[in-house]
Amino acid sequence: MKLESVVIKRFRSIESSELTNCGGFNVLIGKNNSGKSSVLSAIHAFFNCLHNGEVLTLKPKIGREIDFFDKKTQVPIEISHTFSLTLAERDVLIRDIVTESPQMKNAVDGIDPSLRLFVTLVIMPPSSSFSYVKKLSLGGTGKVGTKHSDPERVILSIDETSALEIYSNFLYCHKLSKKIEELSSFDSEKLRGYLPRQIRERPPMEYLSSVLNFNTEVMSLIENRVGSKASFEEIENIISELISNFKEEFQAILNQPLKNKVGTFSGEDSSIPNYVKNLLQRIGEIKILYLTERRKEIGKEEADRLLSLKVKRGGNEILKNIQETVAALLGVHIDAFESSPSSPTSQASAEMDVDNFLVEVNGSGIKEALRLLLDVEFEHSDILLVEEPEIHLHPAIETSMMRYLKRISSDCQVFLTTHSTNFLDTAEMNNVYLVTKPNSTQIQQLDVGEAEAKIPQELGIRLSSLFMFDRLIFVEGQSDEDAIREWASVLGINLSQANVGFIHMGGARNFAHFATEATLEFLTKRQVKMWFLIDRDEKEDYEIIKMQKMLGNNAKIKVLKKREIENYLICSRAIKIVIAYKKKLISNLSQESPTESEINAEIHVCAEMLKQFAIDKRVAKIVCKPIYPDAKGIFKDFTNKETVVRIIDSIQKIIDQLELEKTNVETIYSNKSNEINAAWQSKKLDLVPGDILLDEVCKKYNVRFKKEKDTSRLASLMEKDEIDQEIKDIIQEIVV
Repeated sequence: MKLESVVIKRFRSIESSELTNCGGFNVLIGKNNSGKSSVLSAIHAFFNCLHNGEVLTLKPKIGREIDFFDKKTQVPIEISHTFSLTLAERDVLIRDIVTESPQMKNAVDGIDPSLRLFVTLVIMPPSSSFSYVKKLSLGGTGKVGTKHSDPERVILSIDETSALEIYSNFLYCHKLSKKIEELSSFDSEKLRGYLPRQIRERPPMEYLSSVLNFNTEVMSLIENRVGSKASFEEIENIISELISNFKEEFQAILNQPLKNKVGTFSGEDSSIPNYVKNLLQRIGEIKILYLTERRKEIGKEEADRLLSLKVKRGGNEILKNIQETVAALLGVHIDAFESSPSSPTSQASAEMDVDNFLVEVNGSGIKEALRLLLDVEFEHSDILLVEEPEIHLHPAIETSMMRYLKRISSDCQVFLTTHSTNFLDTAEMNNVYLVTKPNSTQIQQLDVGEAEAKIPQELGIRLSSLFMFDRLIFVEGQSDEDAIREWASVLGINLSQANVGFIHMGGARNFAHFATEATLEFLTKRQVKMWFLIDRDEKEDYEIIKMQKMLGNNAKIKVLKKREIENYLICSRAIKIVIAYKKKLISNLSQESPTESEINAEIHVCAEMLKQFAIDKRVAKIVCKPIYPDAKGIFKDFTNKETVVRIIDSIQKIIDQLELEKTNVETIYSNKSNEINAAWQSKKLDLVPGDILLDEVCKKYNVRFKKEKDTSRLASLMEKDEIDQEIKDIIQEIVV
């Protein structure tokens, strides 16, 4: 059987949600507290309740008040699993049905081989504390990619009234079973062997209640039958008689017809058919390994198991395979040995070595990875549930672990929760689910294939950026992200909590590549909010309008009013601290650190020095833009032999255009000079290149401003009132 889908209702943070189209390797991603672990807990609870192969389970692992959605215990929890069956499994089910109900042979022959098995488990509120199989059916579920459901063939249906009757019978049988167990533990020979002689000489009924673990009801039954003066032999006879009576009563309860009938494949019935019990038994035999976030530390138990392999037939081969797997993934060699007794009276114990060191002295990463690997290799489960396999792991080991889990998923169905982008960015996966919690937990299968098809790989956008963030900011480079993050931190705003991610475009020249319609439409469909944060540089107003038009309503563009992000870092107080820090690093104590007023004066001096550079940049932006030949015109007629003529004509057009630009240079220069001069006194610190200005100021004190490292440092040193209002507004808009 293979698990295909899971429907969960009213469990913890999940009001109603579905995990659809499950594959071999299934990854659940999402923020903390979104409900990822609850999904795995629900899957585990389902199989835990069915492990005994019965339609009803007393005291299931879940069912406390906190396990119910919003603590509303008026309605039970429901967990439904859909399984695909192999032809052999389907044939076994059909054979069981026909064996018990021969009249149904024609009906079962018409069952579609492709129908899936649907099982609904109900967990009742605390007052009752039991779970039962509400429904077993073939079909009745929709196939992937279709809106229509398969025809349904009910194998079992139990309503709440019937369930309560079965519960009453099970509860009574459970009590009988406990009585039988207690009475069967009575051993008069053993008891008389360790009792003092003065006690043995007294009538047994005077002291048995104090030395036996029988409950009051059982002791009363014995006393009523034998009296207070009975001998051990008489008591033994009565106990044997009671055990026999209880067993008969137990069987009578199990075999008595139900007053409230249940639905079966052949119609209503007053008992649970054997084919249902056999089917539930097979589901119960599915082996589940559930590794929660808090895993037991590796140690003696694992060492014992490894050591035992050395003395078992075929064990050395198993041990060798485990050692090779660990070596390939973690790069370490593990082994187990018997330690020497610490004293003559103590016993030898098993120890595990990792590269000839005790496992206990290794780091958390190795121990966590070994914990997971050994559990998987020892247990050989059919379904593996893992919470956050990346805990304590180095990124390189994370990737190795992901590949290992993906490899074993061909034999063992894997479901894992993760916060690691490596599990999303480095895998070829079809089953990625985003778990969110707007009001209650929701599960959405992500179309990774669509993302890979629509988002060009050369953009370098990680899949985790597309699926793990609610808001994306496209910035020109790393220093822009660093500055925004540091300013947000100064303002007391947590961008991580707001689920904000950054994508680096590598400069505004790549804006058109990132702002493609396919990329924006895909992200908009994912309900990801987007902003493009662009430096003003020497851009004209018409260029900004063109950018906004490209984005349409899918994203917002924020073009900085100042030339670039570094212009917002021009803060004398913060610059003073950075210069002092840099001088200390190079042990340059010969010159005193500048004062804030001295730095402020140097800022203005250096800005004046860069005035001509600011004018030149604006002029060059216009007159030095590239001109391309008309390639379409050259190749429009490939049958014509006058290609050389067309190429010469195209080159001549470029020359003519350049000659025209040449005559306009002085006019353009004059216009740009006038623009700069008009705004210079009030905005000179906004017009010059900010990174060059900061570097020139630093050079005055024999240090340098390194944009890649110093941007974040400067931003972090600024205080709230020193951050420009424009930046505050942008950050506020993003997180609100």
